[in-house]
Amino acid sequence: MLKNILLYSVVFTAVGATSYFLQNLALLDPPSYFGPLLIKAYTFHFLFSLALVIIFLIASKNNSFFEQLGFVYMGALIFKITIFAALFFPYLLGELVMPQIYRGAMFIPVIIFLFLEVFFISKIMRKKRL
Repeated sequence: MLKNILLYSVVFTAVGATSYFLQNLALLDPPSYFGPLLIKAYTFHFLFSLALVIIFLIASKNNSFFEQLGFVYMGALIFKITIFAALFFPYLLGELVMPQIYRGAMFIPVIIFLFLEVFFISKIMRKKRL
């Protein structure tokens, strides 16, 4: 299990760092406030997604709890999106005037880490069923 946790940590770090730097390079001359905001968004999704995958790895060891993990994941996903929207509301929909391209760029970390979450959680659940 420790090997899996280390693997998940390395993959999440490598994919998150690579996508951050590529996204930062792709955005031409972003406003000065956008760089730290993008780092916060990537950090939030990195920590939440990695913690979620590790919790699912540990929870999958309990046979009586395993059948409900799909429902727990759906609830955790809604919770994650709600927290993200609450934390970044002023930047996404609030009073801060930010160009649409940068508002859309804030959702790239959501998509990247959602893909990693689903990939690893489905792998955990598939391995347990077999």
